[in-house]
Amino acid sequence: MFSTLYFAAAAALANPASTDAYAARVFDGRFAEAAALVASRCEADPGDPANYVRDVSAYADIQLVLGRFEEAEDMFRRALKLLRDSRDQTRVMTCRNASWQAFFQNRFGVAQAGFRRIADDRAASVGQKLESLVGACVVMHHLGRAEDAMAALDGLDAAARDADPRWRQLAGALRADLLLQYRIGRADALGDHVYWRSALADLPLSAFAETGVPAADADALPLLRKRVDYMRQACALAAGDHAALARIDAHVSWCAKTGLVDYQRSVCLEVALAALAGHAPNVANAMIAPYRDAVGRCGSHVRWTLDYLYCAAKVCEQQGRIRESSSLYARYALASVRHVRSDGAALAPSLAIARCGTHAAAPSDDVSARLPGKYRRAYRYLMERLDQRDLSVREIAAHIDVTERALQAAFKTFLGLSPSQLIRRQRMERIRGELLSEGPRAASVLEIANRWGIQHRSTLVNGYRRMFDEAPSQTFDR
Repeated sequence: MFSTLYFAAAAALANPASTDAYAARVFDGRFAEAAALVASRCEADPGDPANYVRDVSAYADIQLVLGRFEEAEDMFRRALKLLRDSRDQTRVMTCRNASWQAFFQNRFGVAQAGFRRIADDRAASVGQKLESLVGACVVMHHLGRAEDAMAALDGLDAAARDADPRWRQLAGALRADLLLQYRIGRADALGDHVYWRSALADLPLSAFAETGVPAADADALPLLRKRVDYMRQACALAAGDHAALARIDAHVSWCAKTGLVDYQRSVCLEVALAALAGHAPNVANAMIAPYRDAVGRCGSHVRWTLDYLYCAAKVCEQQGRIRESSSLYARYALASVRHVRSDGAALAPSLAIARCGTHAAAPSDDVSARLPGKYRRAYRYLMERLDQRDLSVREIAAHIDVTERALQAAFKTFLGLSPSQLIRRQRMERIRGELLSEGPRAASVLEIANRWGIQHRSTLVNGYRRMFDEAPSQTFDR
C-alpha cells in the first residue's frame, strides 16, 4: 500500500535509531541500507540501554516497511522486553506497535482504535502523538473516508506547528498525495468505480485547488518528494499525457529495486487507474497483468483485489470485450458491497460493543491484539463481565488457569497496565461512550456507571477525571 512510505518516514521521525544515519537512509528511500545499519547495531554489544532499545525498535520498523511481518513482530517483542522498567512507555509502544501491525494486516478498526488511544495518552511523546495522527489519516483513507482523512490531516498540521519542521513536510506531502489520488478517482472515465466514487462524493471541490501547486517543495523529505512527483505524473497520464509514462516507469523500477513488494503492487494499480482515466487500456492491462494469478489465490476479501477487479473490468470494456467486462464488474460490485459493510463495522466499535452487550464475546480490539493467545482469553473473560462490580483479578486468573501473579506480569508486560487498571480504564471508556451517545440515555450519570460495575460516585468522578480531564457531569451536559 502507498502508506508504507509515510509509515517509514513517520516512524523514523517519531522513533529514531541511535544514529542519524539511519533516518537519512530512510528519508532517501534506501531501506535495505537502513536495515543493514540497524541490524549491525542490534548484533553488537548493547552499550547504552536506551540507544539499544531505539535501534531494536527501528529495526522492527524497517522490517515492517519491507513486508517482513514475522521478523518485525519478533523484533517488537525483543524491544518490549527491554522496556520493562518503564510502564508508561511499555503501554504506549505496545499500543503503537500493535496498531501498525494491524494496519498492515488490513485490520483497520483495530489500528484506528490504537492510534486514537496513543493520541489521548499523556505519556506519549509529541512525536508518538504525531505518528498516531498520520496513522489515523491513512486508516481513514483506506476505509474510503476521504473527508475524515482530510480532517485528520488538518489535526496533524495543527499539532505539528511547533514540532520538528519535517512533520509539516510529511503532512504537506500526504495532503498532496491524497488529493492527487482523489483527482484521478473523480475522472469521468472512472465514474462507475462505485467504492471510491461514493467515498469522494462529500469532498468539496475547493479541496482540489491544493493540487494545483508546483511539485513537492525542494526541502521536503526526498522519499516523499519522489512519491508526490510520481503521483503528479500519474495525474498527467490520467489527463491523456502519455509522455508521463517514462517517469512513471522509473518509479515502478525503483519500487522493484527497493524490494517494496506491496508498495509496487499499489503503484501498478494506481497507474492502471490513471491509464484507464486517460483511455489507455493497454497500459492498464500491462500494469495489472503480473497480479492476475495472485488475485485468484487471494480472493476478493483482500482489499487490493477491489481495485484489481475494477481495472480488469474496465480494461475489457475499453477493449470492446463487453461480456468479459460484465462478469468482472459483477465480481467487483459484490466485493465493493462486502468492503463497505466491513468498513462500517471497523469504524463503529461502539456499535459492536452495544450489539454484543456485556454478556457476549467482546469484539476484537487494539487491546486484544497486543496480548498472547492465552491472555486474550483472560481479556475476553474480563470484557464479558465488565458490568459485574465484584469482578476480581483472582477470578480472571482462575478462568485461564494461571496464578494472579502470572496474570499481573503478563498484562504489565504486554499492555503496560495491571488487570485492575485495565478494568477501570475499560469501564470509564464505556461510561464515556454512553455519555457521548446521541441515543437514549439514562436519567443520571451514576445510573450509567452502575451498569458498568461502578457503585460509588467518588470512584466514578476521580477515575473519570483522571482519564479525561473533566467530570462525567460535564460530558453528560454537552
